[in-house]
Amino acid sequence: MNVALQELGGGGNVGFRKRTRDFLGSHTPLELVLAAVSLLLAALLLGCLVALGVQYHKDPSHSTCLTEACIQVAGKILESLDRGVSPCEDFYQFSCGGWIQRNPLPDGRSRWNTFNSLWDQNQAILKHLLENATFNSSSEAERKTQRFYLSCLQVERIEELGAQPLRDLIDKIGGWNITGPWDQDNFMEVLKAVAGTYRATPFFTVYVSADSKSSNSNVIQVDQSGLFLPSRDYYLNRTANEKVLTAYLDYMEDLGMLLGGRPASTREQMRRVLELEVQLANITVPQDQRRDEEKIYHKMSIVELQALAPSIDWLEFLSFLLSPLELGDSEPVVVYGTDYLQQVSELINHTEPSVLNNYLIWNLVQKTTSSLDHRFESAQEKLLETLYGTKKSCMPRWQTCISNTDDALGFALGSLFVKATFDRQSKEIAEGMISEIRTAFEEALGQLVWMDEKTRQAAKEKADAIYDMIGFPDFILEPKELDDVYDGYEVSEDSFFQNMLNLYNFSAKVMADQLRKPPSRDQWSMTPQTVNAYYLPTKNEIVFPAGILQAPFYTRNHPKALNFGGIGVVMGHELTHAFDDQGREYDKEGNLRPWWQNESLAAFRNHTACMEEQYSQYQVNGERLNGRQTLGENIADNGGLKVAYNAYKAWLRKHGEEQQLPAVGLTNHQLFFVGFAQVWCSVRTPESSHEGLVTDPHSPARFRVLGTLSNSRDFLRHFGCPVGSPMNPGPLCEVW
Repeated sequence: MNVALQELGGGGNVGFRKRTRDFLGSHTPLELVLAAVSLLLAALLLGCLVALGVQYHKDPSHSTCLTEACIQVAGKILESLDRGVSPCEDFYQFSCGGWIQRNPLPDGRSRWNTFNSLWDQNQAILKHLLENATFNSSSEAERKTQRFYLSCLQVERIEELGAQPLRDLIDKIGGWNITGPWDQDNFMEVLKAVAGTYRATPFFTVYVSADSKSSNSNVIQVDQSGLFLPSRDYYLNRTANEKVLTAYLDYMEDLGMLLGGRPASTREQMRRVLELEVQLANITVPQDQRRDEEKIYHKMSIVELQALAPSIDWLEFLSFLLSPLELGDSEPVVVYGTDYLQQVSELINHTEPSVLNNYLIWNLVQKTTSSLDHRFESAQEKLLETLYGTKKSCMPRWQTCISNTDDALGFALGSLFVKATFDRQSKEIAEGMISEIRTAFEEALGQLVWMDEKTRQAAKEKADAIYDMIGFPDFILEPKELDDVYDGYEVSEDSFFQNMLNLYNFSAKVMADQLRKPPSRDQWSMTPQTVNAYYLPTKNEIVFPAGILQAPFYTRNHPKALNFGGIGVVMGHELTHAFDDQGREYDKEGNLRPWWQNESLAAFRNHTACMEEQYSQYQVNGERLNGRQTLGENIADNGGLKVAYNAYKAWLRKHGEEQQLPAVGLTNHQLFFVGFAQVWCSVRTPESSHEGLVTDPHSPARFRVLGTLSNSRDFLRHFGCPVGSPMNPGPLCEVW
């Protein structure tokens, strides 16, 4: 389980009424105009002082902050607000209405938000670094990064090769019934090549990771997989998704034809592959039914796995996948979902060999076509338009290539990013904030009336033991250590397709290398330039890459109210994941084991049931949220906000009240909540919103704000929202 903070869009409507009167009652339209004029005059005055060489110093006796940074951030906050809506009616619209109006969806995007915008900024920095650096004294890994990026930009060469690289690969594996002759008796050989050498995931996925019940050792893990569309719902609810399924079949046919498929038979053969995926969808367990990891964890030997799913020669397959390691029948394997694997085995036994072959090669085709010419990209764009509502992509090639480079050599790319952009002082400040967040969480633990003392003490010990990593792993700044990470990965400047194949093969070798080693405490699951953060329960660690330690999440010279409402809430969110419905199953050492007393566990489930029911009432375009699927993230959102606000109050007690921003008409306590909400300002297509509802463990952005704040006593007090108002509808759902 890799529980991560991800903002994947928002939208929807809960039917709140708009008011033309500002609920704060402090600004008439005329006063807002005068405030804006004052802001402009202050900016002009500051500009004059700077031009005259006069350094402006903030006077603590002044109640308003008129530094350049305060004036700029005040302007951004003001233009994002919708003052025509009362904050007690719809705080998301109040905080984000102006932003939404000013940010129509860019072409080729199905969603747009703060995270996307910041990642675009990071990509532009990386483009400049890769295209202008000479790397004369840098590591070989950094030179590989530049070669990989340049190979992706070799559009003429990619167009010249066309589909031939993939055709040659298919022939090498044994052929494809859709495009020509194929070896009809080689199921295991094709499975090993597709899933082993090239890391596609037909039928199931295999990986090496920390053993949840013995977190100091790595173990082979097997889980369900095999669907191309984002969720089983797209296959099973065929009436509602007929348009998507037709577009998917068209896409399958288009790719088959581009690779040499015969016009008379390609669509029919692909239709049978789609029907096999429908059968896989039928036996795939929905994510909301897989949240109790104690129930889905099954450790067994390879010989027991063989008895469970006999259609696969597991010793042969795993030995090939993890070569050159020697495996025996007694090798332990953790299986997540034994019923699924058993049924997959039966499905394989009852499916015609030609359909199995077509499905396996189709998985390889899906994995590799993004490295081919523009015809394959155009075919995919048609499918994406139906699936996500995106219009024809106008994304420049360099941006696609930055993303590909990030996937392939992300830590070498991170070395360039960190050396060029990351302020070491930001790391120290972030570490200090995490300490404040942790203290606030532990103080709140002491006030919980539903938790018994033994469980409370164990929870405090777990919170104390959470390991935090900020910015980047140290090894990326050591050329030899960085080179060692990518040793064995061959990269050429003239063959993008081959670079991708080499990457798949290299990643398989890296995975095999992990099995006989203990998990590394300092191994990161995200690259430094990533705009995200995560909690990993098997290591009991929280990680905040350099990419997210930027505005609007964090800026050193912004009011602390905004920093605590931004990165502070992110930190609180990730820390709270250690105690959500899944994270709470792991102890302070990262082991999956019972450590709660029964009475506290029963009380916890009562509190989370309230939250599950609350979020299940929200709707997007008439479609309800899945409160069970999003429970862990909702617990983390609510806990993260509460603990960050408590940490901000503790900071104020120590340092005194801050100066206020000019013109916005908000106290700093109110600014904290506006800053939190504006992090989640988002626009999204209806199709993408639907996809998020069926796949995403996070609630839509709108309800990450509304749901969380309607449970916050601090928010309701500072904005004076009366009981019965939309933001204060009744009993609050509180867990932490």
